[in-house]
Amino acid sequence: MTEKDFKFTVVIPVYKVEKYLAETLDSVTAQSVGFEENIQIILVNDGSPDKSGDICLKYREKYPDNIMYIVKENGGVSSARNAAVKYIQGKYVNFLDSDDCWEKDAFEKAGEFFDSHYDEIDVVGCRKEFFGAKSGYHYLDYKFESTRVIDLREEPSCIQLDVTGAFIKVSAIGEKRFSEKLKYGEDAKFVTSVILEKCRLGVCREAVHRYRKRTDQSSALQNDVKSESYYFDTPEYFMKALLCESLEKYGRKEKFIQYTVMYELGWRIRKQNIRQYLTPQQYKEYCRTLTDLLKSIDDDVIKGQKYLWKKHKMFCLMKKHGLGAAANLFCRISGLKTVFNE
Repeated sequence: MTEKDFKFTVVIPVYKVEKYLAETLDSVTAQSVGFEENIQIILVNDGSPDKSGDICLKYREKYPDNIMYIVKENGGVSSARNAAVKYIQGKYVNFLDSDDCWEKDAFEKAGEFFDSHYDEIDVVGCRKEFFGAKSGYHYLDYKFESTRVIDLREEPSCIQLDVTGAFIKVSAIGEKRFSEKLKYGEDAKFVTSVILEKCRLGVCREAVHRYRKRTDQSSALQNDVKSESYYFDTPEYFMKALLCESLEKYGRKEKFIQYTVMYELGWRIRKQNIRQYLTPQQYKEYCRTLTDLLKSIDDDVIKGQKYLWKKHKMFCLMKKHGLGAAANLFCRISGLKTVFNE
């Protein structure tokens, strides 16, 4: 493809998605903002063994001035995204999963909003609507009550955890890259690091990203509990790393960083039936890791979690403050099940 100034670049890692890729690409090429004038696509074939590569070639042949196609050995989603960064020609970049889609006017709406607040923000988050095996909107949809710029020091619960439903200012990326040590949480770590520079987030209610929940349970997130990386790499290189980055930059753990970490901890504390994937020693180590992370979270952040039951919040506070025996007794009396007592 030729050198050209685009308004948007869409980076799409490709791996075993021959069933979904065409639908994803069609949702980008059909954008109301005008695909051929305004959008670059970078397809990164991450050693996909199926016919996904043929689909990539078909679309590149159709749009040779807009689509770049990269083929590499399999290295995971982070390495695929990182391989594309140096080829980005757009003003804003979206790192789209190869089975997701955008509503037709999403780029137009998000771009207009980003342009009008360009100096205030580096990231614009869009509404995330589930489709496939699940419907409705994402759990963090509450932040989209209106299209606006959010000061995260004033509204720290309005966190952004993904890059697939966001647009990022290319000039704000600099030397930041996706951590190739992470199989889970790499997008949350990357986008939160970008947001940490200004502690502000744009949200565009009118721009809708459609997030596929697969019926065959084949996505990475739907298989997380089977991977050792989920239990040890993600806490270390996502959760702990973000807390350390905030401390180094501002001398404090910003509340929205704590909310980001606690949101992930909340899911993990409720998760059951993991012992089949860990040795007894690994299980003990994992539980210690979760407890240590809880100690890094302020009480009001634990209490402010919208998707934790009150019982879970009480349990977390007891674990945080070293009241393990009381927490275990509380579980027995209340019937509460957590990862710590499975």
